[in-house]
Amino acid sequence: METKSVKHFIYSLCLTALAGILFTGCGGKKDDPAPQNYGKISLKITVTVTGADQMDQVDLGISAGNHDASQYGEPVWKINGVTQGNENVILWDEKKFFGSTKTYVFETVRPYNFGGLSVSYSNQEGTPITLSYKAEVDGKVETNVQNQVIAVGQSQSHNYKYTAK
Repeated sequence: METKSVKHFIYSLCLTALAGILFTGCGGKKDDPAPQNYGKISLKITVTVTGADQMDQVDLGISAGNHDASQYGEPVWKINGVTQGNENVILWDEKKFFGSTKTYVFETVRPYNFGGLSVSYSNQEGTPITLSYKAEVDGKVETNVQNQVIAVGQSQSHNYKYTAK
């Protein structure tokens, strides 16, 4: 007799679980929201630094990406016309400006959902640093800082974000 009640209990439990799955798993209303259709932008960022030396600090962070993972494994940036690897973030410091190249142009290879520019600087000693940077989104200038003179002892940080309008 006990065997029948155990079988009956297991049978009832399975039916209850199956009914629960059917009623909660199948519904007329969709629970997941539809994915948003985000706009795409092309970025071009031009940076010029003169007067920086080994005691100074000039850090740039330039990024672009999509709301999905479609940028991974693909080239994202060109620097001075040369396509880079699959880095979605470029980190650049004052050492890049010590040689003969004082201006760098960072361009996305194709449009992305968003991008960003982070500029941090600190003039520790020596001569003034002159810094210029411009961000163009779809060919329109969004950020434009030209010939900013950074005196000894000055430091600051700026963060900019860009998305489709």
